[in-house]
Amino acid sequence: MRIEGIHAVVTGAAGGIGRALAEAFHREGARGVVIADLNASGAESVAAALNEIRPGSALGIGADVGTAAGNEALIDAAQATFGAVDLFFANAGVGMGSDLLSATDTDWETSFAVNIHAHIWAARRLMPEWLERGTGYFASTASAAGLLTQIDSAPYSVTKHAAVAFAEWLSITYGDRGLRVSCLCPM
Repeated sequence: MRIEGIHAVVTGAAGGIGRALAEAFHREGARGVVIADLNASGAESVAAALNEIRPGSALGIGADVGTAAGNEALIDAAQATFGAVDLFFANAGVGMGSDLLSATDTDWETSFAVNIHAHIWAARRLMPEWLERGTGYFASTASAAGLLTQIDSAPYSVTKHAAVAFAEWLSITYGDRGLRVSCLCPM
């Protein structure tokens, strides 16, 4: 994908892989980069650093992508600031719980909400516009645990497998209508 001139949204971008993605998109000339994270001050700090390089090119925003409303608010703010979203990178993720017997219901619910439902909520919101335009890019960060089971982390492995499957499904279902999909599986 050519990055120059696009509007990119990256979740989980206050640090780590998300921050590196946001900085790379900015460096490659994205017209607008939205840095979203549950850690609002971290997201704002990353955006401030990018805006020092190119004023008005980044927005840092606190976002709870573990809820449908949080995804809606994030996309609304992104569109209000930079217009249509060209690339949405669902990078936010959680690793919690351990084996089946010790992982709590809350561990499972939070893992599903952030690691897979957030992808579904964002795609559901963005797809109608992308299909109408005939272009859009949905990228996600899963994990090697989405390809091979990670021992001692049932909620993480199961939800990361789901993230990989969702990315594959999106690509197969909408690839011939202009949607491009990537799934990053680190490690």
